[in-house]
Amino acid sequence: MGKRRPSGDGMVRKREDGRWEGRIVIGHKDNGEPIFRYVSAKTQKDLLKKLHQNIEEYRDVNLCEDSKMSLREWLDRWLEEYVAPSVRPSTLEGYRGYIQRNIKPHLGDKPV
Repeated sequence: MGKRRPSGDGMVRKREDGRWEGRIVIGHKDNGEPIFRYVSAKTQKDLLKKLHQNIEEYRDVNLCEDSKMSLREWLDRWLEEYVAPSVRPSTLEGYRGYIQRNIKPHLGDKPV
C-alpha cells in the first residue's frame, strides 16, 4: 500500500505516458468547489520540486477575496504588479493601450 501524503502537499500520480502529474488546491469558488493547479514533469523528483514551488507561490493567496473585482480593476492590478516589473516601459504602454481600447470597453465591467 502506498504512503499517504501530508495534507496540503498536493496529489501526485504517474500518467500512462510515463510522465508524473501533480495537483494542488489553490483556492475555492463561491460554490465551494476547489480551484486546482496542475503541473507535470518527467521525473517524480522534478515534479515534487515544481509542486513545492507552486505551494509556496499560492500559500498566502486568497482567490475568493478578489472575486468581487471587475475585469477592469483586475487588469490594472495585473499590469502594475505582474507585468510592469518584467517588461520595458514601451511594452507596458502598448499593453495598457491595447487593454484600454479593446478589452475594457467590452468586458471591463464583468466580474472576475
